[in-house]
Amino acid sequence: MNPNEKSHKRALNIIAAYGAEHSAWPEEERGATLNALQSSDQLTEMLSEAASLDSLLQRSARVATLDGAYLAQQIAHRVPQQLTLSQRLSRRLEVVAESLSSDAWKSALAASLTLSAGLAVGSTTYEPVEDWSQAEHYSFTVVGEEY
Repeated sequence: MNPNEKSHKRALNIIAAYGAEHSAWPEEERGATLNALQSSDQLTEMLSEAASLDSLLQRSARVATLDGAYLAQQIAHRVPQQLTLSQRLSRRLEVVAESLSSDAWKSALAASLTLSAGLAVGSTTYEPVEDWSQAEHYSFTVVGEEY
């Protein structure tokens, strides 16, 4: 393969890869490609095809537009909102009010009042025993041993 054929093939590859725009070609290859274009009708034809393809691609290109306000609104609607302290307290009070409206709390209240009264009476009437012989006698009787 002689140098002319190599430069011709290299020019074909550059046009196929980078298109018809001279500024898109690599700088170190630009001069050799332009020289090869002047000496070859095939390269000139390929350059015109690449130019039409480039113009078609540029016309069909879409530039993405971003509406910041719309995007922020969409994000805000999808993110769950944090409740304030008063809103959280209000919801918890609603749950408590609903549970108190049923009859289930009455039996629990009666049991807790009875337990509280028993503890109060038991703690106030406690008298410490100085003589443990009676307690020991009772425990040995329960166990079944003689002392």
